Amino acid sequence: MGPGSISARTRTRTGDQCATCQDQARNARLDAALPVTPTTDGTCPGHTSPCGRTAMPGDLYCARCRIASQRDRDRVLREWETVRDAAVAAATAQEGPQRAAAPF
Repeated sequence: MGPGSISARTRTRTGDQCATCQDQARNARLDAALPVTPTTDGTCPGHTSPCGRTAMPGDLYCARCRIASQRDRDRVLREWETVRDAAVAAATAQEGPQRAAAPF
């Protein structure tokens, strides 16, 4: 079991994954799909290849690489949400109705 694997099983009363666990799963997906190696000299590490431009103040990237990384981030999140929603729908369909109708 890796770090965060215990919290990833935390559920709300309705059985949904808690907000913190959802954020952790989303961030783990982003880290895996879009790895970044920071530089120590104040230059941009580049989004898909080394860039070398001066990074924006308070940011890891230059403006060009920030925009490119944001586009890729949005794409990765859309893909992740699609997979997540499909998994939730499949699990819900397998569980069937949780409550029986009241007899009266």
